[in-house]
Amino acid sequence: MKRTINIGILGEFNPEKISHPETVNAVHHAAHRLAVETTITWIATPSLLTETGQQSLKNFDCFWAPPGSPYQSAEGALKGIRIARELNKPFIGN
Repeated sequence: MKRTINIGILGEFNPEKISHPETVNAVHHAAHRLAVETTITWIATPSLLTETGQQSLKNFDCFWAPPGSPYQSAEGALKGIRIARELNKPFIGN
């Protein structure tokens, strides 16, 4: 049985922004190479301004803040980054 890694991507998915679908493809490609399963969830930054949204971050194994992503809420993105670090979870971002 393969291990599943739950990845939270901080930002709003936009299929018309080429880097967003390619982010998902890159994660799937790396996961295949490492023989792991992944669950990818894009996390809307405004949701991170609520207690419920912040608590939901505990369910992820790691986080990614994609470069060049226009965040609906910069404050929410920064809260997500802070919480990821406080939870001592791996984080990749700009």
